[in-house]
Amino acid sequence: MSEAKFLEDFKKRGLNIHKVQPTPLNRRRFLELTTLGIGGLGLLYQSNSALAAQALPEERADKTAPVIDMSHCKLPTIPTRIFASSNTGVDDSRNILGLQRLTCAGFDIQNPEVTRRQYLRFGGTDQQRASDLQNMATGAVEVPKLLLAARGGYGAMRLLESVDWKSLGSLMKEKGSILAGFSDITAIQCALLAKGNMSSLAAPMLYTEFGKPQPDIISCQGFVEAITNPRLKISLPQQNTLTLSTPLSGVLWGGNLSVVSALAGSAYMPNPKGGIVFLEEVGEQPYQVERMLYSLYLSGAFKNQQAIVLGAFSGAGEDSYDARYNLASVIEHLGQVTGLPIYTGLPFGHVARKQSFPLGAMCHLTPTASGITLEFEGYPTIDSQLIYPEGLWH
Repeated sequence: MSEAKFLEDFKKRGLNIHKVQPTPLNRRRFLELTTLGIGGLGLLYQSNSALAAQALPEERADKTAPVIDMSHCKLPTIPTRIFASSNTGVDDSRNILGLQRLTCAGFDIQNPEVTRRQYLRFGGTDQQRASDLQNMATGAVEVPKLLLAARGGYGAMRLLESVDWKSLGSLMKEKGSILAGFSDITAIQCALLAKGNMSSLAAPMLYTEFGKPQPDIISCQGFVEAITNPRLKISLPQQNTLTLSTPLSGVLWGGNLSVVSALAGSAYMPNPKGGIVFLEEVGEQPYQVERMLYSLYLSGAFKNQQAIVLGAFSGAGEDSYDARYNLASVIEHLGQVTGLPIYTGLPFGHVARKQSFPLGAMCHLTPTASGITLEFEGYPTIDSQLIYPEGLWH
């Protein structure tokens, strides 16, 4: 995209590059102006006009999005598509602000209209949401450099049988594409790895981070680092349940515990030989966490694995029968039944501050004097010169 076209595109969207306080882009104006990529939505299925009419109820909040200064933005040259596999974003101003920030940072968003969809609690009908991915798997829509999830919640599980993951994974490898998200997006990431042998990125999403009134700067920086650094390295100072005396290497896979455990026994459950399992969770009591872990254990998910790495288990609460039965005791028991070293403290999950990292890529786990380091390789990245990181939080 030339600079002239870039400036013209922003003017069409109601933004003024040259003013410190550009014209506010509210929801009504956004609906009028964001027409890029609409032709790609109906390619897999016949017209969903009747359902689309229900997709955005009148009672949706019509708020004015905050305005950002676009005068320092990067020319958006990174082909990017949004996929809405789970919940809808109920606050339109957050979608608008997230799209503005990503564009400012250098991401050329080709289908912003996806954020307008709603059907029941979901970001569109099952067909519409599946088409976000299947249209690329069939070649009807070109696979971009970045596939960014709109948000999590629930709904991705309903799409798994409607996408050709093998084809999508193959095309993503060819293009060096990155699929990013977390939480309910775990279902998409597991299917992509299990059926398409393709990595993804555990990372913040459009609505849940970049659309916040004030995104977490560390999380945004971690996102940029993970998509630009081909040798990402993370240090974990926490103690483990079993002592690791020598380095080990394996494919790191997993995600949200509730979603991973729900996939147990299905064709969409990865199980790379010699892998390293990553898990995180939110709002589940210790006994519920253990029950899901046992579901994985009894299904054989931990067999042929080398280690378990745990992220945040936020909002776990206290056991109502005995407060001594806590997450620490659950983790200790998991180590006993699996015989695997378990490391805690990976800064990722349903918490305000996150360090993005690859899933489905090779991970080298090395013991240090204070804990371990995780170093990743063999995943797609983006040229850092194309990105203006500050655009993600300004």
